[in-house]
Amino acid sequence: MLTFSVGLAQTIEEGLAELKAERTKEAGEVFTKLAEGSPSADNSYYLGYFYLKTGQLDKAEQAFNKGLELDGKNVLNTIGLGAVALGKGDQAKGKELIDGAVKKKKKDANVLFRAGEAYTLFEKNNDPAEAIRLLDEAIARDKNLADAYIAKGDAFMIKNEGGAAATAYEYALSAKPDYPLANYKIGEIYLRGKNYNEAAGFYKKAIDADPKFAPAYRDLGELYFFARQYKRADENYSTYLKTSGRNDPDAILRASQLAFTADDYARSLSLLESIKDKLQGNSIIDRQFGWAYFKTNDMEKAIASLKKFIASSPEKVISDDYKYLGRAFNKMATDGKEYTAEGMENLKKGADLDTNATEKAATYKEIAGIYTKGKDYDEAIEAYRKGINLDTTSASTQDYYGLGIAYLQSGLGVAVPDSSTADSAQLADKRKDLFLKSDSTFAILANKLPDWPYSYYWRASSLYYINSIENVKNGTSLPFYEKFLALGENDSSVQASFKTRALNYVAAYYQTTGNDAAKAKEVWERLLKIDPNHAQAKEALKQLEAPAAATPAPK
Repeated sequence: MLTFSVGLAQTIEEGLAELKAERTKEAGEVFTKLAEGSPSADNSYYLGYFYLKTGQLDKAEQAFNKGLELDGKNVLNTIGLGAVALGKGDQAKGKELIDGAVKKKKKDANVLFRAGEAYTLFEKNNDPAEAIRLLDEAIARDKNLADAYIAKGDAFMIKNEGGAAATAYEYALSAKPDYPLANYKIGEIYLRGKNYNEAAGFYKKAIDADPKFAPAYRDLGELYFFARQYKRADENYSTYLKTSGRNDPDAILRASQLAFTADDYARSLSLLESIKDKLQGNSIIDRQFGWAYFKTNDMEKAIASLKKFIASSPEKVISDDYKYLGRAFNKMATDGKEYTAEGMENLKKGADLDTNATEKAATYKEIAGIYTKGKDYDEAIEAYRKGINLDTTSASTQDYYGLGIAYLQSGLGVAVPDSSTADSAQLADKRKDLFLKSDSTFAILANKLPDWPYSYYWRASSLYYINSIENVKNGTSLPFYEKFLALGENDSSVQASFKTRALNYVAAYYQTTGNDAAKAKEVWERLLKIDPNHAQAKEALKQLEAPAAATPAPK
């Protein structure tokens, strides 16, 4: 009989270990076999406790009643019924049943522990103060009752007293060294406080003690997600599903989300497909389908899923929903276009919904880049300016370069005014304004990248286009072209065609306004080394070498 009772106790402990590790299938099998194979009040209680912990209150109630039928004096089952009443919202009945059970066994540490624990099991119907009172009495009678310390820590967490909770969990470790549940609970406290390194350390201690302790893998997955280590998040959550055996739709949806963030789009979509007919009333799956379809290049389904989600759950819509919808529409663009009207409209909605200035700025810069590729420079200018102004500190040199080029190209798109043009003055002012803004933008770029040749090239070009004749006459662009040539002399990244244009300007200036034939000749010869067939350089050199005193100005 002693051997049998010890074996039975070990089996109950094994079932509890499975339950704490969230291996619910295995735990359920253990407790069901015990209750059916060896009917007793205690075995019925632990089966009811399993149902209680897994949210199956009606089944729990049946098991506890069965336990009382087998032994009416078994107060654990009465406590179980009290916990069921609390879970169903009847606090008065729950307290009455628990108090009555405790009065009958007020010196039994396990009874006091289970009574105190009952007041911590539910998010709404709980009583942490009464729980702590009962648990302190249990601990006073058995200081090695590790789970009483765990329940006490849970009670403090309900009161949002993390420090006191951590102390209780540490006492559990003293009573039961390397206890996975205690390490896991401490990890939870650190995770709430966003102390990710400490949290990870305690989760890993729980796993070291029990490699199948599922909740530690789940929380590690969430921890790595918060830390933006998405592949590690996906790996740990996948391990959680394997070790827990959990396959309900909500868990699979979360797994799909983490697979998506880890760039495993095909698996993310596969997981969604496995639950598409099982997840009722949760529109988030439509969002996830939309994102996954976009990443797997099915734009029509991406658009359909995202439009369905946005229409059904406008209160849940976030900026990325519109961004993915906009990108999907743009992918559907035809006739060689870079975007569609619907695509850009939705991208702008996404940008406007961004609450983070840096992310909002990045979206506007994305929009600007798309408009630039489509040669819609006025729209590009507006988007670049919004992006840069939203987050000036993180504006990159590429952002300023893009804005400067957009100003320049927009200016070149304005018709050159002449005397026959009715609004010639307005056109001239518009061109000048755009080119001056281009120049000032490249001046900012030159300040940020003083050794980058092209900053000076584009400053020179911007000023040249305002009025080319006056520019050469005054040498307005000369210092910038010369700076460009000096920096680009030994820079292999500088294209020959850019050097040619710059040398052409410098040589023409010295041959005309500068009135320095020797300098002009030197520059023209430099140009011919780059482009031996350059007709203007050849003609200019002939003029310089001719004996005639008067030298016509080259174009």
